[in-house]
Amino acid sequence: MTLLALLLALGLERLLSTHRDGGSVSALLEQLWLRLPAWLRQQPFIFWLRQQSFAPWLLALGLAALTGWLYAQVHTLLAELLFSTTALLVCLGPRDLAEDVQRLRAARAAGDAATVARLTRLLHHGPTPDADHRSLLGALFIQSHERRFGTCLWFIVAGPAGAVLYRVASRIGTVIESPGAQRQAALLHGLLAWVPARLTALLFGLAGSMDDALEALKRVHAEPPSPDQAGWQRRTWNLLAEAANASLDWEDAPGSGPMIASSLDATLAEVLRMETRATLILLALAALFSAGVWVA
Repeated sequence: MTLLALLLALGLERLLSTHRDGGSVSALLEQLWLRLPAWLRQQPFIFWLRQQSFAPWLLALGLAALTGWLYAQVHTLLAELLFSTTALLVCLGPRDLAEDVQRLRAARAAGDAATVARLTRLLHHGPTPDADHRSLLGALFIQSHERRFGTCLWFIVAGPAGAVLYRVASRIGTVIESPGAQRQAALLHGLLAWVPARLTALLFGLAGSMDDALEALKRVHAEPPSPDQAGWQRRTWNLLAEAANASLDWEDAPGSGPMIASSLDATLAEVLRMETRATLILLALAALFSAGVWVA
């Protein structure tokens, strides 16, 4: 069931992204994700709640518990599949990484500097590593984790409730405002991402150059920890950005040295191919996990 729901949700996500211009369903999902935070801010209870430091924990755990309870009320395999697929599809929204990268490539080809700047800012939005580890490619891999792999990994472990828990935790910072709540949101997100981000780095290593990915992981782990309280959280994103970026080190025939992408556009295309390969590896691992569940 888990594998089938994963296949259906990822397939529908790609299909809706491909036909977004003419697809009312995909447009509806995008508008849901874009307008939901603004709508929530206008609700009196949410206005009060987002000022409280415990708000991120209450909202994320509460919505995950509600999802788990609703899922428990479903008693047929078909309904379970539909519920799981729908929940995961919504959590994967509003757009997959490929869509934004293709827009960026098109804007670069057209010389549209304003659109390039806007999309670059969008792709850098979200959790950021330390300054020494920030780059466009690192941001792309982080976005790939946030939009796909983190949610899918939690879905594999805890079903629809796990997907909702991670997706809400990763987005809750757009709803709350108080500094205390912001710190708690970052803490919750960091805790939930600690293991999945490292697994995502290994998935990209398997999809590219594992030796280089492991070397990058060792190098970042050997760095002295940041003295501030959030240093361990940024280290997670440091590891993901550097390990996934290192996986892009292609190798040519023996003796000819490493291959270097001919342009940034070629490198962006390779990032998308790596994401696809990493997704296939994740699905293969999910199949093994599902087989183990059935055998047990």
